This record gives sequence, structure tokens and C-alpha cells, in this order.
Amino acid sequence: MINDLSSFAATIVRLGRGITPRITADRRPQPERMLELYDFEACPYCRKVREALSELDLDYLDHPVAHGSPRRAELVRLGGKMQAPYLYDPNTETGLYESDDIVAYLNQTYGNGTAAGWRVPLPSFVDNIDSMLASAMRLGRGGRCRSERVRPPMQPVTLYNMEGSPYCRKVREALSELDVEHVVRNVPKGSPKRAELARRGGKVQVPYLVDPNTGREMYESDDIVAYLERQYAATAAPEGAASATA
Repeated sequence: MINDLSSFAATIVRLGRGITPRITADRRPQPERMLELYDFEACPYCRKVREALSELDLDYLDHPVAHGSPRRAELVRLGGKMQAPYLYDPNTETGLYESDDIVAYLNQTYGNGTAAGWRVPLPSFVDNIDSMLASAMRLGRGGRCRSERVRPPMQPVTLYNMEGSPYCRKVREALSELDVEHVVRNVPKGSPKRAELARRGGKVQVPYLVDPNTGREMYESDDIVAYLERQYAATAAPEGAASATA
């Protein structure tokens, strides 16, 4: 219960950012190739970018780079320095650091005349402090990778997500700490992708996880987190792995 309450507190601090879209996917051309975001859940600046992506109803491939992640070296090679968030848009071959620059780019490129963000514009430093407070509500969860080993090649899992959902936050934290790459299918309220979720899982509820590596699909944040821990923690024995004993 305490875990849920603190996650709700983080949502309240951000006044539900990322729950209601400013534009939906059916009101603009879709990017031909998926956007890519290097981030980690506890980062207050990364949160601002994820909120904008949800409010613009954009999907993206998430590369977690929490402290200790071996993927940090990949980000340095790609962008030139270790700093998060970093957005790469293969459709325009654009790579950007700095959360405010990324949000401005997303609005200009994919907003179709609308803009993600606060209904009443806030100075950037106020927005940053508020996002830092949201991170503090969760005591830095999702800020540190629990394993420095390079993960064997695997397909990214898919998370049907709504950035402001306190339950989705718990799953994203686990994905960040376990260093699991994942496709984020944003389904804010009113998104046409909610019909796809209903067809796939039988109801509109987030989070919903699809793991193509094992064929597992599931609702319920606590069940998803427990599954991720079993499957992808450094000491876990993945489903289907052969027993070490005869």
C-alpha cells in the first residue's frame, strides 16, 4: 500500500501530466520509424520528455541508462556524452540532449499545431523543481541499474503505458532497474491505440506487458513487476531455462 501511495503522490505532484493527450495518433501522420529515448525513470528531466511523448500519443523505444547500466557506453558513442535524456529520431536523423530542447522538437515535429506541456506555461526551473519533487516521492526508484552485466541479445518487451499512471510508474521503475529495453505504446485517455489494447488483452487497463521472448502477456503492475524480477533479475533463472541439476 505504501508503494502505491507514494506513486500516487508523484502523480499528484505532476498534476496528472501524461494522462490526457494534446493530440492523438489519428490526427497526424505517424512517424515511419520509432523514436528512441535514452533515459531512466528517476531522472526528473527524463520525466518531462516522457510526459510530452505521452501527451503527443507517440510510441518510442526506450533504452534504459540508469546509473551502472552498461548501455551508458553506447549512449556516449552515439551522442558524445553521458547525459539523459537523449532522443534520437531516425525519421529526421536528429539527436538531442536537454529536456526542454527535446520537448520543443517533439511539439514542432509531431504536434500538428498543438503542444504538449502545462496548460498554464511554467518557467523551466519551476517545472524542473516540481519534477524533482516527484522523483523524491519515489525515493529515487528506477535510478540505479542492479546489474552491470551486458544482457544477452533479446527482443524488447512492449509496455502499454500512460505516463501519469501510478501503476505504470512501478513497472517502468523495474524495467529501468533491470536494464530491460522496451517499446512504450502510449495510450493516454482518448488514444485510438486503446482499441488495439482492448482487442489484445480483453480490456483497456494499464499497465499491460507483452514479452515476445517468452510469449507472456499480463495486466496488474505487481504481477508484471514480479514477472520481470523472475525473468530478468541478474540472479533469476529465465522461464524455459534448463535446470543446472541432473
